[in-house]
Amino acid sequence: MPIYEYHCEACGKDFEEQQSMNFIAADTICPSCSARKAVRTISAVSSSIKGPNRKPRGSDIKAEQAIKKIEETTRKLPPPFGVRGDYTPTP
Repeated sequence: MPIYEYHCEACGKDFEEQQSMNFIAADTICPSCSARKAVRTISAVSSSIKGPNRKPRGSDIKAEQAIKKIEETTRKLPPPFGVRGDYTPTP
């Protein structure tokens, strides 16, 4: 069941209620003042899907692309100290 956010027009308090999707918002009772003047507010949608079959979101794809671009750029730079990787000192 989803969690809905409400604002009570009688007392001005904000609260959340876990209700079924077909519940009538006008029947919601404010837990602070017990009035039936609660108005459902628009809130951010949050979802979390975990597991090996999860499809990546757009933000995940953009983050991966940004990381790959940074890795490619930094691979071309010389090392900050010393010499490049395959160096073996000669006696």
